Amino acid sequence: MRLTAEARVESGKEATEAITTEALKGDTPWPERGIDGGRRRLTRKGYFLCLAVIFISSYSQYVVSGIHLIAGAFWVYGISLATIGAVSGGPTLKRAFHDTKGAFRIGLASFGIFTVAGSIASLLIVAMLKGLDPTTLTGLQKPLPVLDVSHGTAWLMAGVSILVVGPCEEYIFRGFVFGGLLRLFGTRHWLLLALVSSILFAGVHLYYAILYRVAALVPLVDIVAIGMALAVGYYLSKGNLLVPAVIHGVYDAMGFVGVATLPEVGTRLRGAFILVSLMVALLVFLERRKGAGPHSFGSP
Repeated sequence: MRLTAEARVESGKEATEAITTEALKGDTPWPERGIDGGRRRLTRKGYFLCLAVIFISSYSQYVVSGIHLIAGAFWVYGISLATIGAVSGGPTLKRAFHDTKGAFRIGLASFGIFTVAGSIASLLIVAMLKGLDPTTLTGLQKPLPVLDVSHGTAWLMAGVSILVVGPCEEYIFRGFVFGGLLRLFGTRHWLLLALVSSILFAGVHLYYAILYRVAALVPLVDIVAIGMALAVGYYLSKGNLLVPAVIHGVYDAMGFVGVATLPEVGTRLRGAFILVSLMVALLVFLERRKGAGPHSFGSP
């Protein structure tokens, strides 16, 4: 019995070392629950501290008057990124460019599916609000605060969306907020954690409620859907951050192009982007049925 017990202890040590080594090599984007290998371990206290900083810095730009839109973006992202780097370290970036070609297929497919699902949910909410009190929908005629800029600033913001907003927000919300949940709680219920991170993503946009009141449910549902699309693509691509950053940045930039030119232009660009994403989703689905695809939608 003694030999058996020793063998079991030795086997347990070997298993732990294997997980640690795998995590260090980056073969496992989110190691087993509670094990971060040789990396700086993320604690729940550190995670919630970072969340608090993200939300406080995000809303501070609306409280402090006189902050320019672009300066506010650097203010928000700079504080959040510095805090995340101090608390969590840099494991998120280790797989940021992993299998980019495959990640684009998965990312676009996920984006097409979830944005359409979000649009359907938004239409249902609009119908419900219209039935309860049609006057609540009048607020939706107001422009989004972030898009209420001059034509010249809109062109500038289109570039900032691609180069700054997309990469920074994806590192913060997909890389840290969602990735941190995976590091803390494991991957067994990853889809639920993706939903939680998407709701938190929508949470930094709650200022919509001040402008739209009850009708804010419509844009917030769209934001949750986009968050889910990006989180699912991030997870299934095993931690690729480049793809969600590009998708996020380009999609936001299209909105600013509509401000700089005509609203119909931005709407058509976004519609075309979603249509292409749906076509990719169909292609990926057909490949899965044939068993030809390199990835599975069921696991990373």
